[in-house]
Amino acid sequence: MVAISPDKYEFIRISKQDGVATLTLDNPGRKNAVNRRMHAELEFIWDDVDADDDIRVAVLTGAGGAFCAGIDINDLKEQNDGGRKGRPRTRGARRLFWNMLDCEKPIIAKVRGPAYGVGVNIAMACDIVFADENARFCDSHVKIGLTPGDGGAALWPLLVGFHRAKELIMTGDVVEARRAAEIGLINYCVTAGELDGAVDAMAAKLAAGAPLAISYGKLAVNMMLKQLMAGAFETSMAYDQMTLFTEDHREAAKAFLEKRPPRFKGS
Repeated sequence: MVAISPDKYEFIRISKQDGVATLTLDNPGRKNAVNRRMHAELEFIWDDVDADDDIRVAVLTGAGGAFCAGIDINDLKEQNDGGRKGRPRTRGARRLFWNMLDCEKPIIAKVRGPAYGVGVNIAMACDIVFADENARFCDSHVKIGLTPGDGGAALWPLLVGFHRAKELIMTGDVVEARRAAEIGLINYCVTAGELDGAVDAMAAKLAAGAPLAISYGKLAVNMMLKQLMAGAFETSMAYDQMTLFTEDHREAAKAFLEKRPPRFKGS
């Protein structure tokens, strides 16, 4: 058995108790936005969770009042301003998403505040999603001129239906937590005061269950999920790369940093 090492991670805090590992996204001052280092940590932490026999359940949450505000726009702007160098790289996005689906331990998302962009799709890739009533869910890629390449275009139609998923992906509209529970985007919406207790109760229930049966049940369902998603996921990542180096995205990143609405031109 190899114990997971908290010192290995800079942007994810790790604690363990009674078979439950709490993984806390922690990017202070940026509402836990995903920079390149955090992305790499999220890609590989699931292997460490699997290798630690003391862990039966993982709870993924965010520090402070946010789950994850999406990708770090400063990172994106730097990449865009530098232009495309070499071939497009989609392996990281693929690895993050599939590694969560392939993790043999159940993953519970505990969401407070915004779960936007890549952040919402990280939450949706968890097995069970709890949110407090103030949480907000949004695949906001379109707001910055990008195609959703983090799994949303593949997963959202299976969760909420095709027409609703297309509306939310094309508009980038925010879904409040209660509405998210009503339409099946998440499992539970509870009050802010109830969130910790509700997640703890579910984590304890799963940790006390038959670990192999739970693991194989998750993997069996996710095998079907992966088969249904694979084509759309690969296509969305390709389109994401196409839009990453457009004038529209460059304008959206600049507008975000200047705190003004973007002016899109379709180029």
